[in-house]
Amino acid sequence: MEDGAPPHNSFYTNRERVRRGVRKVAWPPSSPDFNPIEHIWDCFRKRLQRRRRGSNHITSITAMKEALWEAWEKLTIEEINHEISRLPNIMEKCIIAEGKNNYHA
Repeated sequence: MEDGAPPHNSFYTNRERVRRGVRKVAWPPSSPDFNPIEHIWDCFRKRLQRRRRGSNHITSITAMKEALWEAWEKLTIEEINHEISRLPNIMEKCIIAEGKNNYHA
């Protein structure tokens, strides 16, 4: 994934890409839907919101740290793999929507 950093478009990088036959693909700017970590953060947000609705409110920095650690410890490899497995479907919907941001899977 290229994020527009100058090294990604340098003469040497482009020359090597062409030499190896790697086609440069236009990457939509600001595409968090294609980044699984953004979906993992969403899982964290939902867990924190559930906790907030319960009897265990987050009212201090210490409580927030504890809640974040708890959410982190509950994160499973299955959840991570699930988010990664969704990417082809998300990308397909993005293509169908011609890059518009109205295709949440």
